[in-house]
Amino acid sequence: MASLATMYNRVLGGSRTDAAVRRYVEPQDDSYALRALPNEDVYFFVKEISNSKIVRQANPRERFAAWKTVASGGVLAALIICILLPNAYGLLAGYKLQALKSEQRVLLRERDNLELEEGQLLNPARLEALALDQKFTDPAPQTVFYLDPKTGSLAMNVKK
Repeated sequence: MASLATMYNRVLGGSRTDAAVRRYVEPQDDSYALRALPNEDVYFFVKEISNSKIVRQANPRERFAAWKTVASGGVLAALIICILLPNAYGLLAGYKLQALKSEQRVLLRERDNLELEEGQLLNPARLEALALDQKFTDPAPQTVFYLDPKTGSLAMNVKK
């Protein structure tokens, strides 16, 4: 429609429409005056309100709801602990197992060292050298007493 009106103004030359527009558009009074704002005549009075002296009325259901929340939190915490406890126990058992394995390696090394020392101390050549140093001699055959397993005696009383 706007394009049709523009075409109409061009055809007629705009003589009738220009006069009509000028008659309504021209300001009659001050050209810089603003029109009234909506609700300009309404005045809002703001009063300060203090709720510091107001005490809230006790609700008996709130106490039950609070205890219910605390109890459900405790049950939830216990449930989480029960779920995580086997994993924590397995982790601690794994640490203990590794500690025991390292202790076993240390003990096996010590045992090997002790066996080596024992082998060096029980060497027949060393024992013979010790016997000569301490003047040990082999006993004579007549001074050897043999045990009798039939009688259960520890030594035979042999008269010489």
